[in-house]
Amino acid sequence: MTRKRIILTAVIAAFVIACSPKTLIVRQMTEMVDSGVTAFECDSDLDLTEKAIPANIKLLEAMLANSPDDRRLTTLIARMYGSYGFGFLETRLERDIYADTDQEPDIDNLKNQLNHTYEKGMNYAMDALELGTPGARTAFARVADIDPYLEQLDKDDVAPLFWYGFNLGAWVNRNLDSIRAVSQAHVARKVMERVIDLDPAYNYGGAHLFLLAYFGSRPPMMGGSQEKAGGHYRKLRQIAGEDYLLADLFYGRFCLHQQQDREGFVAIMQRIAEYPAKDGDLALYNSIAAKRAGIYLAAVDRLFD
Repeated sequence: MTRKRIILTAVIAAFVIACSPKTLIVRQMTEMVDSGVTAFECDSDLDLTEKAIPANIKLLEAMLANSPDDRRLTTLIARMYGSYGFGFLETRLERDIYADTDQEPDIDNLKNQLNHTYEKGMNYAMDALELGTPGARTAFARVADIDPYLEQLDKDDVAPLFWYGFNLGAWVNRNLDSIRAVSQAHVARKVMERVIDLDPAYNYGGAHLFLLAYFGSRPPMMGGSQEKAGGHYRKLRQIAGEDYLLADLFYGRFCLHQQQDREGFVAIMQRIAEYPAKDGDLALYNSIAAKRAGIYLAAVDRLFD
């Protein structure tokens, strides 16, 4: 017992010596902000959350400057960029694309802002992967090295891996007119498939959500498969339950639209738009889904012309 105490004391002393006061403070604040992100996601007030996230991102980046090797903090910033881009900038872009107005919206400027947001999220997630398992940047730059690198990862890598795939996949989907972006689609797919191997329920089955859109939105000649998309949709319902409205939103927007099932599309979007808002674990995601469903319902004639 005495020997164990001596070893434990030595380990604690080494830890304290290695950690500067700034580093300890950053770790404590990261814990608080991480809990705060969960609180964001339980709030259905989109306006309040949209205003709060950018300030919190800047706070986290300032903290990271004092603790650049903090993997949890780096991952958290990647998550915040991805969530802000998807939940707010992308919703605004969808609204402007399908807006029925005489005023010409500034779509190019908003798209550039969205691309920048996703690229920042990608870079932070890549940094977090490098901190855990070095070689990520080299592996993702060379097709032959992707699978061997992914095989090295374990459940401790799920969060940075998911948020890398999330930001990358969202960026690809917004730049389908770019050869460079389209060439990265298979990387996002491989990443999300590895997330499912390691932890299929992470972020309410978010990897299944991505793959639902990936397979559902593409024609068969481009690697699309309504059967595979439907399988990911069913997995989502099993993991997150019927109250997770983003699953229905993606199924309607990508699968039913691809199938040209207007009646089914309208029915599923109406269900989402009319779903009673309430706080809880799914509040933010469901509020985003409801807002997006309203946009698509208003644009149904353009989506099914």
